[in-house]
Amino acid sequence: MSKGPPNPNTAPAEIARHLQRITHQHFFRTFEDWLALAVNAFLRDDDAYMAIMRHYGPREAPMGTKDHPADHFARALGAWMRAMQAEPADYLGRVYEEQAIANAYQGQFFTPEPVVELMAAMTMPDDMADSAIVHDPACGSGRMLIAGIRRNRFATFVGVDTDLTCVHMTTLNCLVHNANSWIIHGNSLSLEAWRGYHVRRTAVGGELHRLSVEEAGHILRLPFTQPEASTALSSPESTSVPPAPIQMIQEPSQAVREAIEEAGRTFTVDKRGQGDFGF
Repeated sequence: MSKGPPNPNTAPAEIARHLQRITHQHFFRTFEDWLALAVNAFLRDDDAYMAIMRHYGPREAPMGTKDHPADHFARALGAWMRAMQAEPADYLGRVYEEQAIANAYQGQFFTPEPVVELMAAMTMPDDMADSAIVHDPACGSGRMLIAGIRRNRFATFVGVDTDLTCVHMTTLNCLVHNANSWIIHGNSLSLEAWRGYHVRRTAVGGELHRLSVEEAGHILRLPFTQPEASTALSSPESTSVPPAPIQMIQEPSQAVREAIEEAGRTFTVDKRGQGDFGF
């Protein structure tokens, strides 16, 4: 057990260290199961939780070891939550990147956190209204949504990703921030949806709900099919899917376009597909 206050700089390594003690499979599978276990625990879905844990054998510790995998899962979750209490950040996304889980063959490159903050500063006002809706059609671990939450946690946040592991990371990040959010496992290009989650903001912390396929599809298609504003989506009192559309994102100004182009000129990609900024 770690002593003293958690160190945000070492939190990803501590999380990974606990999960790496589960040695009978690839780290990616362990990480994926850990996220799913956490989501199902917050959903209070005992059946789904136990369906995953049955793959790790009976509760008795394996021969020659001290702990069951459930203990390592719990310690990893504790390390993450302590780090979030000390200094909220995208620790889940950092573990994902540092352990080389991100899949370059699927075009999966997470935007560096400083660049996310730059983009948020250019597109989100510091006095962002409570009625604002932040939509990220390829949300990854939810970094852009987190940047919006830092500006106004009372706004509404919508994230979509084709990767279920990313959806789970974003869901957990929005949940611990107690932000009214809709996270969809789907494809923003084909408008297909497979599942989704809704984090309902409450006075005592985020409350997680599962969406049906139909509800997830409805949320996914709203920005593309109905361009008028919706008040139902941003209402924290309701867990039902809103019947009305959400507000379309405006075209960026010329100043924003120029800033993006300038940032692009400093970004290079090497032969391995690794990106780097020249500043």
